Amino acid sequence: MPISGIVLTCVAVDVDDVALRLAVIDGVEVHGVLPDGRIVAVVEAETVDGEVALVTELQEIEGVVSVQVAYHNFDEIEAEQP
Repeated sequence: MPISGIVLTCVAVDVDDVALRLAVIDGVEVHGVLPDGRIVAVVEAETVDGEVALVTELQEIEGVVSVQVAYHNFDEIEAEQP
């Protein structure tokens, strides 16, 4: 399961609105809004493709200038043994 820490750079006047929109997206957890228009968040998805789709969705939100990955971790879930 991929989990990434991301930093979204936003148009400063839109940052609070963007943070509220992010908070209701499944798989996104907002951790902070910085005064310079950046938002610190964590994204989590079932697959890498799902995570890529989620980040692509975030990039398309009005007021978002860019999304940068600050940290990425992938925990592979082992199949249960019978």
